[in-house]
Parts: sequence; structure tokens; C-alpha cells
Amino acid sequence: MRPRLVAPTTPLLPIDRFAVPFDENTFVDWLIDAEPGDRAVYYRGHLGFDRMPSASVLDRPTRANLHAVATRVMVAAGQGLVIPVQKRLGTEDYLYLAVKARPGRSAQSRSALHPRLAADRIIESAAYPIPIALAA
Repeated sequence: MRPRLVAPTTPLLPIDRFAVPFDENTFVDWLIDAEPGDRAVYYRGHLGFDRMPSASVLDRPTRANLHAVATRVMVAAGQGLVIPVQKRLGTEDYLYLAVKARPGRSAQSRSALHPRLAADRIIESAAYPIPIALAA
């Protein structure tokens, strides 16, 4: 049995609400240097809502920076490089983190363990012998 890698036990540094502590390039630099289990806090707030221009929570440059960083985190997650995590702090207040993944664990190998995702793949790959007519 392999030893389990555990995230560092050091407390997370406080971050102000609506703060984006670094840009996309800084995140990539962190990703290159980070060890498995290292964490990077990339936003505090409500990511889905605060990214919308109509929310008027962030100014345009900050919102663009947040969008770039959040998108890069999800791309890295899709490549199996990080695990995106959110921690609820309060109402409409979340801490968004990227945790460096262990090497050799791809996103597909992790999703294969999840029963719902496995079921979705079976449904998608099933052959439907009955033709379905689409309304014109």
C-alpha cells in the first residue's frame, strides 16, 4: 500500500473578499514549482456570480484577471494537474483553491472512479437500435 499524500497542515493565509491574489502567469509559475498537496487560493467570493459583468462586484480588469485565472485552473484540472476545491465561509462567500495533484493521476482516471460519471459514459456509448425522428 502506497503512503497517502496529505496537504500541508499550515493554515491558509487570510484573503480579502473579492480579492484575486495573482494573475494567470503567476498561477502557472506556482503550478510548475508546487509539490503535490500544495494549495493556492485564487479567489474569495462567489466565483460564478462575481465573474458576470452584470454583477458589478468587480471592475473590468479585475474581472478579466479572475476569469483568466479561474479558466486556467479548470484547464489544469482537466489535465489532471490540480484539483479545484471550494470551501464555504458564509453566505455567498467561498474560498476557491487549487490543490496540486499527484503526478500520474489523470482527470480521466479520477472520474472513472465516480459511479455517476461511469454511468453517463455507458449511456453515451450505448447503441440505440430504434431510430428517433426529430420534429421539423
